[in-house]
Amino acid sequence: MEDELRPFVEKYSIVVHRQFIDNDPELEQRYGNKVPVLTVDGVTLCAYFLDPDKLLTKLNNAD
Repeated sequence: MEDELRPFVEKYSIVVHRQFIDNDPELEQRYGNKVPVLTVDGVTLCAYFLDPDKLLTKLNNAD
């Protein structure tokens, strides 16, 4: 997913924070095997693979 995000990072100047869930029981419980996950402002946009349409919608509606 990181590779798929790269064009969005460059075009929209967004910042991506990678967070490992293996040592965080809360995150392990929340996401389980649904990794990688892309969240924006605490909302899950997609899991496993980038959904470019959902990301673009979120970016275009950001204030």
